Amino acid sequence: MFELVMLVFIGTIILGPFTGRPLRIARNKWIENRAHGSIGRYFEYYDTRLAPCNAYYRSLGQEQKVKFVKRVYAFSRSKKFEYIGVEPKQEMPLLISSAAIQITFGLDKYLFSYFTTIYVLKAEYRYGLNPNNFQGHVNSHGIYLSWENFVRGYEDYTDAHNVGLHEMAHALAFVNFMDPGGRSEDEKFIADWSHFSAVARPIFTEMQAGRSTIFGSYAATNYNEFWAVAVENFFERPQLVKTNMPELYREMCILLNQDPLNPAMILS
Repeated sequence: MFELVMLVFIGTIILGPFTGRPLRIARNKWIENRAHGSIGRYFEYYDTRLAPCNAYYRSLGQEQKVKFVKRVYAFSRSKKFEYIGVEPKQEMPLLISSAAIQITFGLDKYLFSYFTTIYVLKAEYRYGLNPNNFQGHVNSHGIYLSWENFVRGYEDYTDAHNVGLHEMAHALAFVNFMDPGGRSEDEKFIADWSHFSAVARPIFTEMQAGRSTIFGSYAATNYNEFWAVAVENFFERPQLVKTNMPELYREMCILLNQDPLNPAMILS
């Protein structure tokens, strides 16, 4: 039995993201445990790179910063980063991972285990037959991000245009509702989603009928985009959302288990 366990363990590490779902989940769990056991060696390195770029991270207390860094460490090591037309830099995986950790910071599940690869492109790009430029997108092959737009999103943290948060919101929805394997990552998130949608769907429907809101017209494109835009606004303009859409804001706080207007941030 010991030999069998070790064989699975070693195979998980060697094959990494190219294995099936069970081994990938086992590998990610190993990465999580490693992060919790050795993060002290890496904290200063991560902290000095996150603090100047991520206003959300700067707002956290010291204990929460340690938790955030542990999760960034685990997330970044659970993914393969592919660079397309852009020179790789050490901080890229760290900062991109921080966007995923920001929106899942109040949740138990945060590794998006379905996804193995994040594609980083230099600037806006074309994809498939779509005539429009993309700043990012998510599909069954991976998470795609324009690095120039990603950086711009954190340079102005008040305009609710943040491609990192936007695409990671899509990724969070994907692993819970659109995984081709039919698996969901977080049962509590799914249960809370029904309460969120009870409030969000009527707003979205009214926007499609022509109602103007603080989310702007792009949020009316489809319900997936409404969700991603709502996440951008929730983090970058929380007071505006709470004032104009108090019920939606409350449900998003419950859904993500955090409140950007509360110094404690995490609700439970």
